[in-house]
Amino acid sequence: MTRTSIELVASVDDAWPQLQQLATWEGVAGIEDLEDGTHDADGNLTGFRFAMDTAVGRVNGKATVVGSKPGMTITGEQKGLAITLMIVLREADVGSTAMIDASSKATSFLAKPLELALNALLDNAIDDEAAKIAERVS
Repeated sequence: MTRTSIELVASVDDAWPQLQQLATWEGVAGIEDLEDGTHDADGNLTGFRFAMDTAVGRVNGKATVVGSKPGMTITGEQKGLAITLMIVLREADVGSTAMIDASSKATSFLAKPLELALNALLDNAIDDEAAKIAERVS
C-alpha cells in the first residue's frame, strides 16, 4: 500500500463536500470519464462508473464508495485487478490534513503482473495525485 499525507487549506467541514463531487476524482489515479454518481440521503458519494487505461487496454468499471466524514474508501475491480483509494481528513492548526492510501491487488493469478506495475506507478505518483485532490478541495 502506498501512503502519503498532504496539507489542505480547507477545514474538514469545507473539504468533505468537495470529496463527494465526481469532478474532484476525475483524473486521480488514472480514473476518467466518471459518471452516474450515486449519493446517500446525507449527500455522501456511494458509487460511480469510470474508465481507466491499463496495460490490457481501456476498461470500464464501477466504483463503490463507503465511509462518512472524515474518511472514505473508494474500491473498484476490473479485469482481475482490485483498486483501493482511502482518504481520511484530520483537522490541523490551519485547514486540515488528508491522509491518502492507494493500492491495487490482483484478484486472479493472470493479473499479478498488472498489480506489480500499478503499485509501482502508485508509489511514484502518489504525491502528485494527492496534490490534485488538495487543489480541488481547497
